Amino acid sequence: MNALTVRTALCLGALTLTMQAGAAELVLPRDGWTSWQVDAVAGAPDWCCWSKGDDRDTSRASCRLDQDSDNFGARDHKTTDSVRVYARLASGKVERLRVLSAGCAVETTTPIHELGSVSTDDSSRWMSALAKRNDAIKGDDLRDNVFAALAMHRGEVAQNTLTEIARGIGPMETRKKAVFWLALVRGTTGAEVVRSVMLGDPDRQMRQHAAFAMSQSGSPGAAADLTLLGNTDKDGEVRAQAWFWLAQTDSPGAEAAILAALRKDQDNHVREQAVFALSQLPDERATRALVAVAEDQTLSREQRKRAVFWLAQSETAGAQTYLEKVLLGNAAR
Repeated sequence: MNALTVRTALCLGALTLTMQAGAAELVLPRDGWTSWQVDAVAGAPDWCCWSKGDDRDTSRASCRLDQDSDNFGARDHKTTDSVRVYARLASGKVERLRVLSAGCAVETTTPIHELGSVSTDDSSRWMSALAKRNDAIKGDDLRDNVFAALAMHRGEVAQNTLTEIARGIGPMETRKKAVFWLALVRGTTGAEVVRSVMLGDPDRQMRQHAAFAMSQSGSPGAAADLTLLGNTDKDGEVRAQAWFWLAQTDSPGAEAAILAALRKDQDNHVREQAVFALSQLPDERATRALVAVAEDQTLSREQRKRAVFWLAQSETAGAQTYLEKVLLGNAAR
């Protein structure tokens, strides 16, 4: 290689590194796997790979970064204080990214370059720049992992970026990713952002998605927020979804809220979906709620018939006992 070629290569390399550093104060090699460690957000799940698919088995396994690892996730509600980011680049572009608990073992087909000391905020800035560049993220899986990784970073840089995207006017699918990971990983602060989207976004699809995210958040106020959405949203489909997701929260007050909506909502579709939502409650609770609907003479015949239909889909002893009672009563007439 002659001097001019070397000089040109060095200039091009310096330009690439400068652009990367300027965007987020982080410099990565152009090719291969790179790794660095950062502080995790409070309560971050202990993400790793596990030897078996059984959630009760807590034996860890190495995560194979070059492929989609089986049995990936957290077990036994354990949390971690630090996470490790793994990024694979090709010609300067990120083509794969994962974030795992710092103590999780990994395997790759090529060596992993250790980036060294990286501040959590610098890593968050780099991740934020990537999350905002739709042209830099190829494929839904990579986008999901970018937002998951950003959500796992401690500090305001990550929080502010996710909030900005969730409340912004960008592509809907990108906003949905931000909303989901805010709800799933970032505790009360994340849930507050999701609540604002759920109750105030002009797009009904975003409000519906935020309702789903809220039901997964574990927020102490999730049930109350979903009840408020079900009682106040102007769109019938959003209200129907609110009752469905409320049933998934295991809130002790879910039955009462959904039954109240069944009696007062003026939209036939919402009332129909409210009965379905009752069927999604835990087994015996669902049975008791559906029997209450079936027996309520103030409700319409169609609503009561729908309750019986969902009871017929149940395998609980209470549902079978009630259906036998109905059949015997009809036979006696």
